[in-house]
Amino acid sequence: MASFGELKPDTYYLLQVDAESDIELVSVILETKETVLLRSYLPQAEDFFKYQDEPVYKLIEEVDEETAQRIESLYRPAEQEEVYEESEE
Repeated sequence: MASFGELKPDTYYLLQVDAESDIELVSVILETKETVLLRSYLPQAEDFFKYQDEPVYKLIEEVDEETAQRIESLYRPAEQEEVYEESEE
């Protein structure tokens, strides 16, 4: 079983933090001597710390940046078209 300390910085992963959590798209954004700071991207960005030696419940796969961006784009609100109405006088 992989630990959070084994995850590489600036790399995207699909993983489950624990048995009750959903699958998340995460990356390591900072490492300290004892911890890693991770960013979860879906449905909105959220940062959280884990101990270096803490096991990842399930490391599903490493994904490239293009795939990560495609996954993120599914959660971004669609651009709303502005409707201009002509006023009648």
